[in-house]
Amino acid sequence: MASRPLRLLMVGAHPADTFDQAGGTLAHHAQQGDEVTLVTLTTGARSHHWELIEKKRREQDALDVEELMEQAVGEKMGEVRAACSILGLQDVRALGFDDDDILLTREMVERIADVIRDVAPDVIITHHPYEIGGLKMHATTGQAVVYAFQQAAGTGRGRKRNHMTAKIFFMNPMGYMGHNTLAYASTAHITTVIDITDVIDKKVAAMDHISSQYYGGAYARKCHEVGDGRIGGLVGVAYGEAFQALFPTVGYTLPVSDADIRRTSEPAEEGLARRSEMIPGRMPLPEGMGFSSEFRFGPEDYDL
Repeated sequence: MASRPLRLLMVGAHPADTFDQAGGTLAHHAQQGDEVTLVTLTTGARSHHWELIEKKRREQDALDVEELMEQAVGEKMGEVRAACSILGLQDVRALGFDDDDILLTREMVERIADVIRDVAPDVIITHHPYEIGGLKMHATTGQAVVYAFQQAAGTGRGRKRNHMTAKIFFMNPMGYMGHNTLAYASTAHITTVIDITDVIDKKVAAMDHISSQYYGGAYARKCHEVGDGRIGGLVGVAYGEAFQALFPTVGYTLPVSDADIRRTSEPAEEGLARRSEMIPGRMPLPEGMGFSSEFRFGPEDYDL
C-alpha cells in the first residue's frame, strides 16, 4: 500500500463507462481517502441514449436529432453524476466528443494528456486498446489514453507541465471476448482482480440511475450477477472486477495476502458459501418492477 493518498484517473469512452466496469474498485479507493477523477471522452448521447435512438428508429427523417442533442447530453451526464455519487465519486468530467467520432485523433490524445497534466494521477484506468479487435470506441479511448500518457510524460509543448503516471490498468480486459472473430486473445489477460463484494449493492444502485440506456432494475442485477459474479468466482469471492496492468509490478517481496493463505486451509463449505452470495438477496427490484419472460425468442425464431 502506498504511504500517501493516491490520485486515480478513470478515462471511459461513454458516461456510464466511468463506473460500470471499475466502479467498485474506485469506490474502495474513495473510501480510503484517495482522490478519484472520472473523465468521459464522449457525451454518450448518439450511441447510448437508447430512448433517443428508439425514437429515431420510429420517426426516421421526421426527427431532427440535433434539436434534442443538448437535452440528451444533459440527461446522460445527470444520470452518471447521480450514479457516481452513490459510489462516493464526485469529480466527473466530460471532454465533449461525439460518440460517433470513432477514429483516433490527435485532438483526443492532446485533450486527455491535458487532463493527465492537470490531475497528475498515480494510477490511470481505461479500456483495453484492442477491445473487440480495436473496432470500438472503447478501444479508441484506450489507445488515446496510452498515447496521452506518453505525451504527458514528455517535454510537452510551450510551458505545459509534464507528468509521469506510475500505473496504467485496463479494466475488464477479457469482458468482450467472443463478440467477433477479431477479439484480442493474444494481448489481453487478467493480472489483477479486486474483490468488490462489499460494495456490489452500491454498484447496482448506481446502475439503476442509467435509465436512458434501460440499465436499471432487472438488467442492472443480471449484468453484475453474471459479469462481476463470474470474475469473482475465478478467485473465490462473490463479486470482482478484473484489470490488466500495462507494466509489470515491482516489489521487494512477492504479493501474498492473508486471503491467499486463508483459502489454502479453509473448509470447502466456507469457500463455496463465500462465492454463493447473490445480488437478488441484497438488492430487491424497485417497487413495481419484475423480471419478465415476455420477450423470449421461441423455437420458430431460430429457424434458418
